Amino acid sequence: MTSRFEQLMITRLVLLSVLLAGQSSLFAETPLRIAVASNYANALNKTVARYKAKTGDTRTISVSIGSTGKLFAQIQGGAPFDLFLAADLERPKMLAASSITLGPSQTYTTGRLVLWHPKHNTHGELLEQVDRLAMANPRLAPYGLAAKETLQYLNWQPPTARTLVTAENVGQVFAMVITGNADAGFVALSQVREHQVPSNQYRIIDEHMHRPIEQGAVLLGNGAQATRAQTFLNFLLEEQAASTPTRKTPRKLGPAPIAGPKRSSVIDQ
Repeated sequence: MTSRFEQLMITRLVLLSVLLAGQSSLFAETPLRIAVASNYANALNKTVARYKAKTGDTRTISVSIGSTGKLFAQIQGGAPFDLFLAADLERPKMLAASSITLGPSQTYTTGRLVLWHPKHNTHGELLEQVDRLAMANPRLAPYGLAAKETLQYLNWQPPTARTLVTAENVGQVFAMVITGNADAGFVALSQVREHQVPSNQYRIIDEHMHRPIEQGAVLLGNGAQATRAQTFLNFLLEEQAASTPTRKTPRKLGPAPIAGPKRSSVIDQ
């Protein structure tokens, strides 16, 4: 039979093992958590790879992708993100004004909107040949708002209720077009370049047709990696500054921007 002393020792050993397991979980690595708008997700993943290679910081960086509106709501609800890379300036500034952040909002990039029509490879009246046009939700995604403003500028109305469809973000719009669930869609220039879409399949929207898509970044107090988040943001901003021309030069963006001397119901060359 097991003696009373042996039973006591076994009990103590069990308790000690439980305590040590709990301590190890407390000291387990907490990842740097970044919330990023879907249009910038691919670019961010490349930046993360360069950051790790150049700094030697190989610790985990967790990236959550979504529409700016939904990520904003999650952050307001206490989601433990360390850094927010939005597709607009408005929401980062709102967070900065609500004491959730550890610093002010900073612009990290400026986006460009394009109309992508894979089956149409001329410079004709693109919107006249669309049976199903996809765009991001204007209430959630800044690129969706830019698309809505562009359509309003052109005074374009969908021929039927099924012509215009909305997705949560430009990532979903891209997926709808590439899978054939939409003939065309308003997506980000960075997306078509990332996927090496032939330049004759998309048209760059002239910037005067919508408000600028300036994208803001902000450090958050919800997470547990404030120092790493600041270091990473500095790295990203320095890379962006290094890649930005110091003087104005003509844009060489492949196909001609969608523009016209006056508003019309079609997109003119």
